[in-house]
Amino acid sequence: MFISIQNKIIVLLIAFTLLPFVVLKILAFPKVEADVEKLQIRHLSSAGHKQAVLVSNWMRERMTDVLVIADNPYMVNSINLTSKDAEYSEELRYLELVVVEYGYMGAFVCDNKGLVTIATIKESVGRDLSNKDYIKNALLGNPSASSIMPSEVPLVNEFDEKEIGVPTMFVSTPLKNKMDDIIGVVVLRVHAGTLSNMMNSLKFGKTGESYLVNEEGYMISESRFADKLKAKGIVEKRCTLELKVTDPETGELTSGVAQCISGNNGFDGKGYSDYTGITVLGVWHWLPEFKWGIITEIDMDEGYGLAHNLHFIVNAILFVIAFPVILAAYLMGRQVANPILRLRAIAEKLASGEDLSQRIDIQQKDEIGGLADAFNTMVSSLETQKKELTASQMRYKRRIHSLMEGIYECEPGVDGVFTWINQAGAEILGYNTPEEVLGVKVETIYLDLKDRQRLVERLEKDGVWMGFVSHCKKSNGDKFYMERTSNMVRDENGKPILIFGVFRDITERKKLEEELHASEKQHRALLNSISDGVYQCVPGLEGAFTYINLAGAEILGYSSPTEVIGTRVVDIYVNSQDRNELIETLQKEGVCKDYTAFCKKKNGERFIFEVSCSLVRDDSGKPIMIEGIFRDMTDQ
Repeated sequence: MFISIQNKIIVLLIAFTLLPFVVLKILAFPKVEADVEKLQIRHLSSAGHKQAVLVSNWMRERMTDVLVIADNPYMVNSINLTSKDAEYSEELRYLELVVVEYGYMGAFVCDNKGLVTIATIKESVGRDLSNKDYIKNALLGNPSASSIMPSEVPLVNEFDEKEIGVPTMFVSTPLKNKMDDIIGVVVLRVHAGTLSNMMNSLKFGKTGESYLVNEEGYMISESRFADKLKAKGIVEKRCTLELKVTDPETGELTSGVAQCISGNNGFDGKGYSDYTGITVLGVWHWLPEFKWGIITEIDMDEGYGLAHNLHFIVNAILFVIAFPVILAAYLMGRQVANPILRLRAIAEKLASGEDLSQRIDIQQKDEIGGLADAFNTMVSSLETQKKELTASQMRYKRRIHSLMEGIYECEPGVDGVFTWINQAGAEILGYNTPEEVLGVKVETIYLDLKDRQRLVERLEKDGVWMGFVSHCKKSNGDKFYMERTSNMVRDENGKPILIFGVFRDITERKKLEEELHASEKQHRALLNSISDGVYQCVPGLEGAFTYINLAGAEILGYSSPTEVIGTRVVDIYVNSQDRNELIETLQKEGVCKDYTAFCKKKNGERFIFEVSCSLVRDDSGKPIMIEGIFRDMTDQ
């Protein structure tokens, strides 16, 4: 059958004109769309992981604060104090200073029966908290943190009003005496709003948010969109403890929350309904030590907006130019053959997605010229969006590189190499730039290869190791101590794909710790080498020994100093009036030399006791301890 050249050219013109766009739509743009979607999920996962690290570190700081307070030796006295005691106001001022200085809502101390003995909130004094888990755990010797719960005493809420039921939480730790017996509990009341501010500090997009949920699926941090939720009547006062994160259509927990509180970390790139019924992309991290979940979500329309826009643009262009191209092919025939071939050639280059600077230069005032302009507009849009995406990536990298601590990624396994590191990390390892570190085996920075093996084994087993310290070396051979927190990242099938972590140089801290340990050891060795007894005790007639050297313990008939600590000094005197006389002399003169009295050893044996001692006062003149030297004068 005869087919004219013109018809062939028309057919070829149509085919070659539309084919590149079909290729773009079927091959290139689906790939670009998939890559953009993967990138969005990575950004979302990175934001969620950062929030998880922030929350974990913040909670550990709270636990450290309460441990520091409990280690204060004067806190032991607060168990038996009442508001009538002179020391009560000082202990209360100390707790109030901690609350103000570190931003807590309150602090209090309970005795070993769970009764509050001293508190910065007056309503708390005398309350029986023995049924609270954070009190029970602390009395068993375990530092503890409660979940977010409504307050049982009036607290100032976010509206500057006193309210019972304000979301709050507690961190607690056992309070121990010198004998290491648990005599009570120190508790800090944490403002739940601090967590909300932390979660809302990281903002991404117009619809992205991160929030915390408890194991029942209730939100325990404020939503970024709390005002809108109040306006819709979804919540009354606040999201925390009021909003259960459920799908409005099913009444069941949202997919992300349900999987998170079941103990799984993961993401959903296909979308699910959030608590307002909007389809979102989600990433979740479960924090088992606190029984909290971190949910990071963004509306699917915004998250995949770039990919969807590309899809729409391609469809729109194909629809708009299809008929003009067919008409132009019919009218122009051979005349349009060459421009179409040029269009095809450039479109094929663009289909690879590598060079978006290509443009079609056809100076015609017809449909082909219009097609070229539309095509150039589309490519310009793609190029602009690619530049914006690249700029966003560069801003993120600059922020990472500006951190003072090292952040790295490496291959899993003992033989793994560095695949990424920030500027601070490269400098800690003795390199000038991160590029110098890439490809270096991680095991080469360890002085002892077994440390690397232990870290990898621990990560393969538990997935994370926080605060791991090892002896390492820099590129120039200088040795230093490194403290790191590392995480094993796995794919959907549970296969390790990389190790991600944060590290710092703690050489100076380690050196100070070693010097302090050596100094304490030398000091105690010196005191224990003295044949006379050296001691410290609480001032007053009822004061007990707080320190004694080995010679002093043996003079009193004990086998070790620890047996003496906590014993009342007056109990070693045969006549307690001698102790009273010594105390009166110290209060008047501040020092007493060669004072002699009859005393008794642990087994009741009497001996002549000669002591020289002094009364130590603080800056305000208040007695804080008695320290002195004594010897057995029986045989002299």
